[in-house]
Amino acid sequence: STTTTNTPAIVESFAVPPLGCNCTIIGDSTTGDAIVVDPGGDVNKILSKIKSYNLTLKRVLITHGHLDHVAGGKELKEKTGCDILLHQDDLSLYENINAQCRDFRIGPLTEGGSAALPRPDAFISDGDVIQWSPSYSVKCLHCPGHTPGSTSYYFEECNLLCPGDTLFQGSVGRTSWYGIPSLQGTSDAEQLIGSIKGKLLDLPGDTVVVSGHGESTTIEDERRFNPYLS
Repeated sequence: STTTTNTPAIVESFAVPPLGCNCTIIGDSTTGDAIVVDPGGDVNKILSKIKSYNLTLKRVLITHGHLDHVAGGKELKEKTGCDILLHQDDLSLYENINAQCRDFRIGPLTEGGSAALPRPDAFISDGDVIQWSPSYSVKCLHCPGHTPGSTSYYFEECNLLCPGDTLFQGSVGRTSWYGIPSLQGTSDAEQLIGSIKGKLLDLPGDTVVVSGHGESTTIEDERRFNPYLS
């Protein structure tokens, strides 16, 4: 589903394998600069959409280090030379992706000893503002809870928030990982709610929220109707 705004920004989100993560392309139609948030998989589809808009991928933003949000990163980087950015507190999850694949019964990304994912080109910190094109910026909001390094990306000029699996329509991110050894002890439910209330709910109410899975929503709707945030 394509979200249109009054500006020449291109915004398109679509679910990708292996676990239906919402991948989002944000592009400046004037300069051709583009960002991809959470390339979980189906890299050929991501690349063909970028090409159809005449965009050039410069950066990949990772909301958190779970396999379904990062698995396409290596192929995207090999094919475009883009930079991969995430919060350093999720580096161990990101580097441990093959253990996550094992626990979720998904085949490993690489065989043998080679790294499954390229080392990130930069680490983002809370409050960082990245000017990714002359007209557009993104603010990085560190929202620990679902994972230690979970980061929500606020594209103010596009009226868009990509919170990953921190906030969902009517729900919040998972924090219990019984039977998933690679993720045990990496989440904190109380911290998650604190992050949402402290960092996200004060954004403008009409901000469109494209969560890590499922339907999009708005900040106002989640303020009013999300049972986990009352």
